Amino acid sequence: MAYTGKTICDYIDALAENDGLFYMFQADITYVDEALYENKLSVVFDDLPAARVTMDRVREFVGNHPTVYMGTHTPQGYENLEAKRVIDLNNPVPTVLAEVNFDKQEASGKYVCSICGYVYDPAEHGGVAFEDLPDDWRCPRCKQGKERFNKA
Repeated sequence: MAYTGKTICDYIDALAENDGLFYMFQADITYVDEALYENKLSVVFDDLPAARVTMDRVREFVGNHPTVYMGTHTPQGYENLEAKRVIDLNNPVPTVLAEVNFDKQEASGKYVCSICGYVYDPAEHGGVAFEDLPDDWRCPRCKQGKERFNKA
C-alpha cells in the first residue's frame, strides 16, 4: 500500500507492517485512544499547528489502513498490541481504567495513577501503604512518580 504526499513516518514515532497489518507507536499527539477517537489533541505539545497536522495525518492513515494503534503513555497501547486490536475511528473500544466506588465515604487505601489508571492496592503489595513507599517509587505501568497518584 502506498501513502502519497509526505510519508506518515514524518508524523509518527514508529510504524511497522507485518502481513498487511500496521503497528503504530505514537507519543506526541495523544496519550490515550479516546483522544484519537474524539479527534482531541493532547494537553502536551510544543507546537499546536504541528500537533494538529500530526493528528490529522494519523487519523487519515488509520482510517485507510488496518492499524494497531499503540499510544506510548497508556495501558491501551500494549493491550491493543496483545489483542492485535485494529483501531476503528467509527467504533471506539470502551476502556475501564480503574473501578472505584466513589459513593464510599471512607478511604480505601488505594491510589490511582492519573496518567495510566494503574491502581496501587496495599493488599496486593504485602500491606505496604502507598504513603510508606519510597519517594523515588514509580508506577509499574507508566513509570510516573508518586506525585501523579490520587487517593481512591
